Amino acid sequence: MDRIRVAVVMAGGSGERFWPLSRRSTPKQLLPLTESGQTLLQESVARVASVIPPEQVFIITSAQIRDAAAAACSVPDGNVLAEPCKRNTAGCLAFAAAHVLARFNVPAEKITMAVLTADQGIGDGAAFRNCVSAALEDVERQPSLGVIGITPTRPETGYGYIELPEDLIPASVSAEGVAVYPVARFHEKPDAETAAAFVASGRHLWNSGMFFWTLSTFLAELGHASPVHAAAVESMTAALRVGDAARVESEFTALPNISIDYALMEKARNIVMARGEFRWEDIGSWEAVSRIFPHDEQGNVVNGDAVLLDTRDSIVFKTPGASETAVGVLGLDNIVVVVTGDAVLVMPRDRSQDVRKVVEELRNRNSDRL
Repeated sequence: MDRIRVAVVMAGGSGERFWPLSRRSTPKQLLPLTESGQTLLQESVARVASVIPPEQVFIITSAQIRDAAAAACSVPDGNVLAEPCKRNTAGCLAFAAAHVLARFNVPAEKITMAVLTADQGIGDGAAFRNCVSAALEDVERQPSLGVIGITPTRPETGYGYIELPEDLIPASVSAEGVAVYPVARFHEKPDAETAAAFVASGRHLWNSGMFFWTLSTFLAELGHASPVHAAAVESMTAALRVGDAARVESEFTALPNISIDYALMEKARNIVMARGEFRWEDIGSWEAVSRIFPHDEQGNVVNGDAVLLDTRDSIVFKTPGASETAVGVLGLDNIVVVVTGDAVLVMPRDRSQDVRKVVEELRNRNSDRL
């Protein structure tokens, strides 16, 4: 029996830190936040479709945007799956594994899964494809969980880190030259001092959140690290095979709200890391946009028609829906201005992680601009 490779693109986030561009009906994964003009979800599907056939690419999202996600991507409609509720990435991947097992109805050891997210900016498509292929091949050779690590370019407190062994000797090197290392341990988001030490060490890479495993290894390691998730996969798979949607929802809803990093990766017994030598950006806030779009001579990122005078190192994002609104910025540095057809956001660049506070206050006021 031939091996089946599938890809799972996690696309269920709300993207509140990109308000006012991001809304309930159009969260960030359905927005064009890179130079390509495609939405983040479309980019993610196109990237992996060069390695895994579109008919074997699955999108896991929310019921609210399920139809919009399906309309935006060139995968079969039945491959766009809506979670019954939010249960973080561990729940998402248990849900995905059950659907894949029920769909293909082959032994778990015959299925290899690549896990990607719909909120990353990735450059150099060939290097990305080579890295994904190396990770897939490595986890198929031996019972291990794979992850892509990114060489850090700055001390970043918003990312998790992967620690490599002191000798930095790869366990294997793919035909395309991608090095695969054993992983010593995972570290969650550090403080600034620790992040600087990680970068200086040369042994700590950013955790990209892209994972690879055969489903047999995934289930074995999940049974060791989080038995409740492993049992849920088995139960949901059985329910899906007989069309029992109510049981699937019940099993999924009962799962704890925990990330795959905490539930599995930090407890797993055999993890390998493929080193990603391509531009990578976790597009988590407006600040990240400044690292993706080109800058003018004053260091500004400007999208749309706006007048900037005596302004430096700022981000001004005006959507086509705000065509009737003239935008001018005078004598201000290091700010973010976002203008849509019905909302305006102005803040210092170093407060881009706090946009959620604005969203929460608007929610408290029962605003219809969410």
